[in-house]
Amino acid sequence: MTDSDLPVWKLRWTDLWWLLAYPAYQSFGTIRHEGSHALVAKLEGADVTNFVFWPQTDLGRFTWGYTEWTGSTGWATDAAPYLCDLLWFVGFFFLLTRAPIRNHLVWLNLAIVGLLSPLVNSFVQWMAGIFGSPETDVAKWLGAWPDFVVHLYFFVTVTAYVVGILAVTLRVPKQLLPEAVPA
Repeated sequence: MTDSDLPVWKLRWTDLWWLLAYPAYQSFGTIRHEGSHALVAKLEGADVTNFVFWPQTDLGRFTWGYTEWTGSTGWATDAAPYLCDLLWFVGFFFLLTRAPIRNHLVWLNLAIVGLLSPLVNSFVQWMAGIFGSPETDVAKWLGAWPDFVVHLYFFVTVTAYVVGILAVTLRVPKQLLPEAVPA
């Protein structure tokens, strides 16, 4: 069986070459992350003064981007990227399991941007909130809400992301995931 004979959702060894595109995927994830902060800060009445979505060291350390705003905001602005990750993941999960995508490279890139990126963002930022700087989004969210609730949110969502990714790539359970459209 050749790669072209495999179902669109079946991973191939050659897919590992897409790891070289990590900076591009990270940039898309940064736009989603920082855009979530900016949108919710704006909705809470703040004025977004700086929206940076490219790698830099403006803050005295390396970051993939940042958003600055003036005005008062609540916990929702700090939590926005992780709530957005959840919505993003759910949307892409249904897209990848229901839409008749026939091209493997399109499917793979949608899976990376839509499923893997929220997992990486949420998990890395959760760990940074625990072990990193008190200035991280998650550390601020932990300061605003009971630790148990925030950790439970991340535990449940990160676990759901892993299970969802396994379900999409293994196509199990069959009842939940319809059979892929034949090529």
